[in-house]
Amino acid sequence: MQTLFPEQLSQYIERSGVPPVLLLFGDDLLLRMDAIDVIRQHFGHDAEKYHWIQSKDFEWKQLSELEQSMSLFGSDTLIELELPENKPGKEGSNALHSYANQLPENHTLVVIGSYLKKEHQNSRWFKSLAEHGPLIRTQSPDKARLPVFIHKRAQKYQLTLAEGVPELLSDWFEGNLLALDQELRKWQLLSDSGVITHEFLTDASSDSSRFNVFALQESIQAGNYKDALHKLTRLLDEENDFHRFVWILQREIQLLTTLKSHAGNTDVSALFRRNMIWSNQQPGYIKRAESLSVETLHQLHYLIERLEMALKQDSGESPLVLTVHLLGLLCQKESSLTAAHSLQPFSQPLQLENTFISL
Repeated sequence: MQTLFPEQLSQYIERSGVPPVLLLFGDDLLLRMDAIDVIRQHFGHDAEKYHWIQSKDFEWKQLSELEQSMSLFGSDTLIELELPENKPGKEGSNALHSYANQLPENHTLVVIGSYLKKEHQNSRWFKSLAEHGPLIRTQSPDKARLPVFIHKRAQKYQLTLAEGVPELLSDWFEGNLLALDQELRKWQLLSDSGVITHEFLTDASSDSSRFNVFALQESIQAGNYKDALHKLTRLLDEENDFHRFVWILQREIQLLTTLKSHAGNTDVSALFRRNMIWSNQQPGYIKRAESLSVETLHQLHYLIERLEMALKQDSGESPLVLTVHLLGLLCQKESSLTAAHSLQPFSQPLQLENTFISL
């Protein structure tokens, strides 16, 4: 079975023509749309086009009925069949197997599904169809390959990304390439020079909560406590949900702790690769890990545990107060360690919350 990626599909069709079967599987909506657009472009205006979505009451006899009716006219026919769960069922499996054994002329069947597992590839219907056309994997690139993908995607819209911007956008849009594409289209209109810099992104994304989560992370990495509180305020103004960004705090604490334990080890490249930390961010992490005391790291782990209990078990502590202390320790604000020692449920929350909200 031949396997292609969406960016290879156009060249494949130009070289070999449109095959009778195309298997389009993967979770990324943007790459799926790209592949479908390439396929549709190779069918003229006179071609018959159908788009079916399998449902509980889907009638599989449509495949054979369409074959019989189209044979009278002999026109090119494109059939797009979506399988939301990659499982056509017994009737569907038989129908697809039968279709593969008696392929109609001038027909192309595009079977569209989500992430493809081994059990799907080993099914009879899939093996039958795979004999007549390639598998196109529409799976989002892993994070290590994402900056290259983003760079090429920006070029499609005549945009040039400044140094470090592809890596930053990888953090912002990992797992949501459709949102990335929408932003690139918008920036094409907003940018006079066509060059996307960090400053441009700051201005363009200031009102979007999607970016503010990562802006919070950048403030923490820069040790800017006041700015981190401001970013947190913006997030809570838009959606009062700590679960959405608490993973950033957990990730930072765990990574800094691991770096601290590797103090003196000149080669921490494997650790950075494992945590997907870009090269331009690595010196800052090393410096912060060196400057944080073991006592501070213990306090950070203690506070993150309390924050999780406050969120998951309703312990009675204020997640806001705990988060403010966590930010202070991560940004190495001198007064935070002492405050974290004395923090008790319902003791200082009101004063701290008022101070926080007034920033």
